[in-house]
Amino acid sequence: MHIPIMKGKVYLMGAGPGDPDLLPAEAVNLLRAAEVVLHDEAVSPEVLELVSASAQVRNVDRLIESEAVSRDKILSLLISAAHDGRQVVHLKSEDALSPERVAEELEALVQANVDCELISGAKPAMATAAGKNAAR
Repeated sequence: MHIPIMKGKVYLMGAGPGDPDLLPAEAVNLLRAAEVVLHDEAVSPEVLELVSASAQVRNVDRLIESEAVSRDKILSLLISAAHDGRQVVHLKSEDALSPERVAEELEALVQANVDCELISGAKPAMATAAGKNAAR
């Protein structure tokens, strides 16, 4: 009898400017369904409230010994959780969502044979409009 192997997936996601109402429905649904969420310190508590209480949530900025060690450790955690068949979200603040870093992370995940996807955070136009409305 063949037992299927559960395949996990890693979603790299921008948290937007911190207002969960600005996140697309896909991002909100993924946060609610995630089994593991690794996040940056700058991600707002309001966005983190979308994560299921049963999920393993970890602030990855607290892992920092050096930038290189931190990135390697974060990648190791992402890969390990995905290989265990878990649905994983790496939730990044807008500042940490540089194209170079995202490309490096996606490449490392693909090389580790991990299914991965980049999910957009808040749409810039929505965030800008929300900021203008808040300033009134």
